[in-house]
Amino acid sequence: MRWRALGLVACLSVACRRAPAPAPPSPPSPEPSTAVAVRAIDSVLAGVRARASLSAPGWQLQRLAFGQHLFGVLGAAAVRTYALPEATPLVDQPLASPSGILAIAGGSLLASGRGDALRLDPGAKQSVRLPPIPALPGTLLLPERRDSSFVWAVQTRGRLLLRQRLELDPSRSFDSAITLEGYDGGPITVLRDGALFYRAPGGVRRCLPESRPRPLATSFDAWRLLPGRRVDQAWAIAPDGSVELWLVGERLLVQKRVAAGAAPFDAASSSEYLALVVVDEPGDAPRRFRLLVFTNDGERVLERELPPGPPEVGNDWETRAVENRYVALGDGEPFVAVGGPGGVMLLRLPEGTPVPLP
Repeated sequence: MRWRALGLVACLSVACRRAPAPAPPSPPSPEPSTAVAVRAIDSVLAGVRARASLSAPGWQLQRLAFGQHLFGVLGAAAVRTYALPEATPLVDQPLASPSGILAIAGGSLLASGRGDALRLDPGAKQSVRLPPIPALPGTLLLPERRDSSFVWAVQTRGRLLLRQRLELDPSRSFDSAITLEGYDGGPITVLRDGALFYRAPGGVRRCLPESRPRPLATSFDAWRLLPGRRVDQAWAIAPDGSVELWLVGERLLVQKRVAAGAAPFDAASSSEYLALVVVDEPGDAPRRFRLLVFTNDGERVLERELPPGPPEVGNDWETRAVENRYVALGDGEPFVAVGGPGGVMLLRLPEGTPVPLP
């Protein structure tokens, strides 16, 4: 009995020296309230961006242009030109705060910046520096098709047209100002004969700069107006992607109807083609941009999905989402270009064969 008692005491002593049983796991510490709030705000903003529409913008930026055997790209702070058809580099020149580039009569390009304008001639490896063209937010540049010495600057907000003389002497650069009768500040273009063609209450109006406008009635909801192949033709594009080709005479006659099948973001026309960049906005899926090219007969000859854009985050997400979605067509040369300051895709029509840009 004595030995048993001693053994029991020894066992109890060893048990007392063992490590205590592990404590139960602590509950997870709550996530900081700031992190939860940030994620909630990001989720709400993502939903808002998904529902926001980028189609049929009320402004028009001119980032790409074709001249005579010439292609120009307006970058964030420079302008570049290429000789066609091989896309051989010609000019790469800084341009502060560039606002637009367009083809003028004679086949040259004109790039407008804050401090000056640059005339870029076919085949030339140097530009001609000109006085700046007055530009406010929303100013649209249009060619004076009857005279390569002039360009129109349309101040859509003020509904005023300034005719700028393209001369080296700044004191002679301003030529005249016109207030268009009935112009509502919306789409406007210059037809092949130099006539101004613009949206007005009840339809559209056509006029030569020195004459009174002729009202032409239509119920078509024109978002963009573009010249057709002939002097008496015009394309009209609606915000839903409906397209009509008009014969412009004593009244409007619809010659062709085309359905793009999606809302437009940008559009361009040439003597042979009509090009649209359309945007698919399903809301519950990523936004997609596509290039569509039609002949004057309404036949779709090219459809190309454009590369995805950057993530739709940040305060400037809208600007970054569309900065490389602009379109231009070669007039007299079978090219279409899509892009902007961040990159350009040049395609040969009608096959859509890529033309590399150095």
